[in-house]
Amino acid sequence: MIALLLWGCAACSVEEGVTDEVSSCGEDVEVFTSYVWEPVLQQQCVGCHNSDGMASGSAFVLDPDDMLASLQAATDVADRLLLKPSGQHEAGHAGGTLVIEGGSSYDALSFWVDWSQGECALPEDQACVDETLRRRLRRLSHDEYDRTLSDLLGIDSTFGASLAADETVEGFDNDVEALTVSSLLADQYRTAAEDVVSEADLDSLRSCDPQEIGYAACATVFIEEFGLRAFRRPINQTELDRYYALWQAVAVEDGFDEGLRWVVTGMLQSPHFLYRSELGEQQSSGSFEMTDWEIASGLSYLIWGTMPDEVLLSAAEAGELQTQAEISAQVIRMMDDDRALEITADLVEVWLQLDRLFTVSREGLTDELRTSMSEEIRELVKKTAVEGGSLTDLFLSQEAYVDENLADHYGLSGTGWVSLDGAEYGGLLTRGAILTTHGLSGGSGPVQRGVLIRERLLCEPLPPPPSEVDTSPPEYDPDVSTRERYSEHSSNPECASCHNLIDPLGFGFEHYDQLGQWRDDDNGHVIDATGSLDGLDFDGPHDLADALLADTRVHACFDQVWRRWASGTESCGTDRGATLLTDPLRIVAEEEHFTVRTGDVDEGDTFAVGPRLALTDLPEDDADYSGAVILEITENSSWDSGFCADAEVRNEGAETVEWEVRATISGEITSIWNASTWEDGDENVFVGTDWNATLGPSESTTFGFCGSY
Repeated sequence: MIALLLWGCAACSVEEGVTDEVSSCGEDVEVFTSYVWEPVLQQQCVGCHNSDGMASGSAFVLDPDDMLASLQAATDVADRLLLKPSGQHEAGHAGGTLVIEGGSSYDALSFWVDWSQGECALPEDQACVDETLRRRLRRLSHDEYDRTLSDLLGIDSTFGASLAADETVEGFDNDVEALTVSSLLADQYRTAAEDVVSEADLDSLRSCDPQEIGYAACATVFIEEFGLRAFRRPINQTELDRYYALWQAVAVEDGFDEGLRWVVTGMLQSPHFLYRSELGEQQSSGSFEMTDWEIASGLSYLIWGTMPDEVLLSAAEAGELQTQAEISAQVIRMMDDDRALEITADLVEVWLQLDRLFTVSREGLTDELRTSMSEEIRELVKKTAVEGGSLTDLFLSQEAYVDENLADHYGLSGTGWVSLDGAEYGGLLTRGAILTTHGLSGGSGPVQRGVLIRERLLCEPLPPPPSEVDTSPPEYDPDVSTRERYSEHSSNPECASCHNLIDPLGFGFEHYDQLGQWRDDDNGHVIDATGSLDGLDFDGPHDLADALLADTRVHACFDQVWRRWASGTESCGTDRGATLLTDPLRIVAEEEHFTVRTGDVDEGDTFAVGPRLALTDLPEDDADYSGAVILEITENSSWDSGFCADAEVRNEGAETVEWEVRATISGEITSIWNASTWEDGDENVFVGTDWNATLGPSESTTFGFCGSY
């Protein structure tokens, strides 16, 4: 492939402002090569600006075999080195806008302009040295909330899906600044906590037997042990006293288990459960170092998206997470867990914005096909990761995981893992999930697919279109192809600056319709699937994939996405070569900002500190908690003048009882079965009949009644 980047060729012979002297920063070839040549000039410029290229007669001629000459050339045109490709030069730019402000290419060129003017500071973010993060409390995302509830309570939680949606920032739903708690969300957390406790098995959550050590003592042990897991750190004495008082107040009236349920309900609404601490303890240097408990949570949510397991909690309690060797050992152990594969699949979905697959409207798209397409990508990512594959392996994979729906969609025989032909289908970019998500309701959608490549794979965000510009797709015309209909983008100056960065990428997918199915022609028109990646020509998505994998921006972008995901805030990225797909997880955990944060010297230390409570003086006053009888009434039908209800009575105490329960009933009871009732003031008193009046420990009975208003 030959690079043909039309970068200012029509105006690049202008000699204005040529610099005669080398910058005071000196002719540092190593700096130039690392920070300007490799990330930008080699990728986007030398194909045109060389001695045999289309811009050979200009003042800007690069020599890939002579870095000193190329350095001088870039310095000589420093006054327009950035202005022209960014579309800001008054003389215009024949190639349109090729670099976007805020993108890595823009930053690299801007750095050399400054260097040429004597500003010699190296840009730290070029080496991807993220600024040390500040201390913070980080709210659980809805996915993390569900995973944590599931692991904490031993249930399959889907409560997170019913919570108010969080704001998405740059495609990420775990942005630290966006994860706030509104009044609506606070109320939903309360409701979810009350509901989830009803599903939990309390017996499996406590290690003690109240009949052996006493109800009050067992409640104390439960609060300490459950609090450790729920808060992901030891609770302190003040917290123990508060939750014990809550348990006691409920247990006196409603029994031991009901008291524990309210303790759990309270803890699930606590900020110490809903947020994870990244605060640390202040050191003599003024920095704040994460405690073992915070490092344990940092590792578990980074790699598994959930709370620490017993191994991590034990390591934290023993103070075994304060060295990089200890952290690395945990990372290696955790990466062998299938949960790490699920997190990797989640990350790729976020990177490629595949969550939109379940909301986009496409002709012929069914819910079953959405699910099959999504599953294919997740299985492909997990298979690549578990086999030790790299980003290149993911991009070039010639295997697909298909069920009957997807096999029929692709025209394949067989289900499960099948081989692709490498012609119509093959590689990551030809998968139905990606092409369906990024497209139009009908037809191919070159703009949407071009934006995918530019913004998500190259990490070069595009500015929003002018407010007065009509951004709707060109009107359908049966006499011309899709590519011809979009030709106005390159001829209209209002559109060209951005669409010259988008459309040449999107046209490579013209053989695929709105569902990612191969098409031989475009409604009778011959398909032209050639395109250009910033001057590098390609033909079709397979050729484009090769070009992307040879581009350092793609690898740096993937690294940046991992970091953005891990930190919950803006991050940088760098090309690390042929690393494993999951290597960024390991790398992030090894960097300083994972364990050290900055903060003001007057800030207090974290709560996540210290050993577990000794619990040497367990309370013995539990005589009032052993005979609790619980009544639950559920209305099963109602009409204008009456109602009927079912009732359940449970003995949650340790002794056999002859039960009597009370409730306030709206209306007059007209009939009752399996129980007797009478009024006592505003309440109705219920007692059993001969056969169900007595209940042993943990036994229950039911009765029912009807009434009128």
